[in-house]
Amino acid sequence: MTKVHSCRFKDIQKTIFMDQDKLLQIIKLSQNKDQKAFKKLVEHYQSYTFSLAFKLVCNEDDAKDIVQECFIRVWHHLRKFDLKTKFTTWLYKIVFNLSLDKIKVNKRRNNVLSVSENTAVLFEKLGGENLEKEVMNKDLAQIISSLAEELTPKQKAVFVLRDLQGAEIDEISEITSMSKGTVKSNLYYARLNIREKLEKIGNIKIKQHELR
Repeated sequence: MTKVHSCRFKDIQKTIFMDQDKLLQIIKLSQNKDQKAFKKLVEHYQSYTFSLAFKLVCNEDDAKDIVQECFIRVWHHLRKFDLKTKFTTWLYKIVFNLSLDKIKVNKRRNNVLSVSENTAVLFEKLGGENLEKEVMNKDLAQIISSLAEELTPKQKAVFVLRDLQGAEIDEISEITSMSKGTVKSNLYYARLNIREKLEKIGNIKIKQHELR
């Protein structure tokens, strides 16, 4: 399987989009166990899946493991994929479930970095799609793990999917198997928690629209 590597936002943007006809052709070939076609699929979407996994588990090695396992499952279950659905949503769902399992396994480990003024300063300078342009993986992990430390796994997942990955509410609902109302509720409390934490640790006044 193609080696997984870390990625920056600009790299992700290049890989998310593929001509729909070409994508369908590659998927159909992969469904028939064409290894060359599947290799193209992996190479095209590995950065995309790594981005989500990393933001959820905040550990580069764990994220790589999740991506590897994700594509193993894709290979074994691609025949069941409905070509009428969005492929990236299907991928996100696999990554989300694997990440949730990893978070549960790591729950008792004391590996969450403490909140610091540096985290507040870093996050104050960053926002939205510029997040991965400006910081390396280590800094990004520190920011996310610090700010999302007190969130439930579902709140963190919804926050990452909506505010860091840019997924729409309908898509998040499908990925997480939550109702749209539950997604919105989790997102509200996640944003509230993070906004209060930022204001507390860095004396940063965050307006509600800035975390949307």
